[in-house]
Amino acid sequence: MSDEISNLMSPRARFASDLERRRKDAGMSQVGLSTRMRCHTSLISHVERGRRTPTLDFAEALDRVFQLDEHFVGLFREIAHSPTIGWFARWVEEIEPQAAILQSWDPLLIPGCLQTPEYARTLFSKTSPAEQVEEQVLARTQRLRMFDGPTPPIYMALIDEHVLHRPLGGQAILIDQLRYLLELSHHPRITIQVVPVDAGCIVGMVTGFVLARLRNGAEIASTDSLLSGHVTGDYDSVASLKVRYETIRADAHSQSVSQRTIEDAVTKWAN
Repeated sequence: MSDEISNLMSPRARFASDLERRRKDAGMSQVGLSTRMRCHTSLISHVERGRRTPTLDFAEALDRVFQLDEHFVGLFREIAHSPTIGWFARWVEEIEPQAAILQSWDPLLIPGCLQTPEYARTLFSKTSPAEQVEEQVLARTQRLRMFDGPTPPIYMALIDEHVLHRPLGGQAILIDQLRYLLELSHHPRITIQVVPVDAGCIVGMVTGFVLARLRNGAEIASTDSLLSGHVTGDYDSVASLKVRYETIRADAHSQSVSQRTIEDAVTKWAN
């Protein structure tokens, strides 16, 4: 492939093309490469076909196998900084596992990775085909496992106070969700702050969003839309959301006051 054609390709497409070319030049099958990388053969296939975006660990493993000086790691970083890198499912699979810091703002719902199965099931049952609901619930609730690894992220969640009084699925589901939220607020890597109703929070009314700083220094953002999540590494977009996040946080309760606010909501609904 000529350099001119390569330069016209997206970083993700170049990664896929380079992977296939170097594998074939080395006389390796996908099975052989997956054995050396200690990953599933289907992952090699999906990345080569552009169906999956590579992770940092995947890129590092390729550089070790082909004895390259951060060639694939460099392409991964270009992918991470590209203006548009996909929908929200890719955020869960490829961004969160590499995050050092996560910051979220939610004006309507409990943050996805902090939801109970029942709360998540209520949401998906209204928006997804019945046969997909349980799979989606499992995928969402398993996201909390990112705090069990050797290098868990720091997670800071801002939640509008109205969320604590929105009984999705009914009173019992909300009470269990709030108690779970309170339990998670004591996790050493999780900070939950409630933005009071009287703060107004005009800058937060447009949409919820999540900011991620990856371990390699890249900064990525995900914003909610009607149909899906939009993920971007565009510098100006991320910078704008960082300013918005700090503006919202300036009106938020401290963590201890937020915990009391959640406790008060539990008491209200329980009575």
